[in-house]
Amino acid sequence: MKVSPKTALLSVSDKKGLVPFARFLESQKIKLIATGGTEKILKEAGIKVSSVSSLTGFPEIFGGRVKSIHPNILGGILGQRDKDEKEAQQNKVVWIDMVVCNLYPFQAVARDPKSTLSEKIENIDIGGPTMIRAAAKNNKWVTVVINPKDYQGVQSKIKCGGLDSGARLSLATKAFGYCAEYDGAIFETLETKKTFLRYGENPHQGAFVVKKDNHSIGLPQATQLQGKKLSYNNFLDGEAALLCLGEFKDSSCVIVKHNSPCGIGSGKTIKQAFSNALSVDPLSAFGGIVAMNKKCDLITAKEINKVFFEIIIAPSFDVAALELFSKKKNLRILQLKKFVSSPAFVRSISGGEIGQDTDSSKLLVSKLKNPTNKKPTAKQLESLELAWKAVKHAKSNAIVVAHNNKIISISGGQTSRVEAVKYALTKNALPGGAVVASDAFFPFRDSIDLMSKYGISCIVQPGGSIKDGEVVAACNEHEISMVFTSFRVFKH
Repeated sequence: MKVSPKTALLSVSDKKGLVPFARFLESQKIKLIATGGTEKILKEAGIKVSSVSSLTGFPEIFGGRVKSIHPNILGGILGQRDKDEKEAQQNKVVWIDMVVCNLYPFQAVARDPKSTLSEKIENIDIGGPTMIRAAAKNNKWVTVVINPKDYQGVQSKIKCGGLDSGARLSLATKAFGYCAEYDGAIFETLETKKTFLRYGENPHQGAFVVKKDNHSIGLPQATQLQGKKLSYNNFLDGEAALLCLGEFKDSSCVIVKHNSPCGIGSGKTIKQAFSNALSVDPLSAFGGIVAMNKKCDLITAKEINKVFFEIIIAPSFDVAALELFSKKKNLRILQLKKFVSSPAFVRSISGGEIGQDTDSSKLLVSKLKNPTNKKPTAKQLESLELAWKAVKHAKSNAIVVAHNNKIISISGGQTSRVEAVKYALTKNALPGGAVVASDAFFPFRDSIDLMSKYGISCIVQPGGSIKDGEVVAACNEHEISMVFTSFRVFKH
């Protein structure tokens, strides 16, 4: 059933295309009713329009806060034409067949770092969402238009006799989504605490962090004891360090640069853990972020102080350690007593959002498959397990080399698997009998041939390539043991 409107209510914050659209509606003999600012613009354009007050018999009050919430307005929108005609006549309710409405610009105001809470709240639309939802609900008879980009299409349909039920439902669905997004923006703004950062990924980009009051405990909840304001990159790198650190229970340290670990170490003391982490790649560590899972004491602070770092994160600090760090005024010191990773990660992309569960996978030695002639020793398995924990947090393509339960080399962010292997093997001097972890399968045997030249004794990888047979044969040729995890740990 096509419906051609006879009466349209216009109340828009976004005035783009309003006058031409209203002029078209007027040319189709459609009676126009409008609220305050919309009415004023239409009258100035010479378009015949009635005020909402002419229907309600009541003036707009409280500075325009109350104008459209009235039985004569909502009744005119919501009434069912096949059931409520008699009641509408008794109460002098005029049917409203079209609602053209969009809302106060709350999102734009909320994004403005200079806007106050009072200004944000004042830009929460009340009457607009009520009219839009009413029209969308009653789309059997009413057309709702919330986007100026739809004006042209609506005009074309009216010229062809009106809007059919499919078109009205489509516009109604869009309207409900619009209101949901609007309400979500209000909730997110008022429920969370937004702090503007020094800058984004680059100094010319603005950035902010939202502190949420939920079960996630991370960098937004950390106490900054000293140093410059944090930047966008600081939060990303800090999160990467803490996620990796969460794999370890013993005294451990993770150093992150450009969102990927460049050093991971454990030890009997936190100083030893830091030294082991730094030794993996002292060059890349420069300007990075250090995260520790135990108290930072003075002896560790002295070692840390020998290198330039952006941030030090620990559950607590000795007073003497803080005194030493205080000599570097720009060094950020963050105290985070507990870290709980979020169960899921959500990212905004153009046109929507994508999300995934946090990677909580664990390598279980008992579940490993051993396709090669040679089997790994118990000591090699310990190093393989450590290397797997590290490769899980390095950017793909990732390769990690370990020996005697210590990380020797980390290669992450390479676009080629064999290049990732080459970089990991040549980065540091390798002891004989080292082991290798790969975050995904080896597509060709070339990586195995290369590893044999550097004395690699054992490999852990997901397996699952159509070339697994060739890779296993290469391991057997070079007398290298290899195990399959049957799952990969890509990180992008």
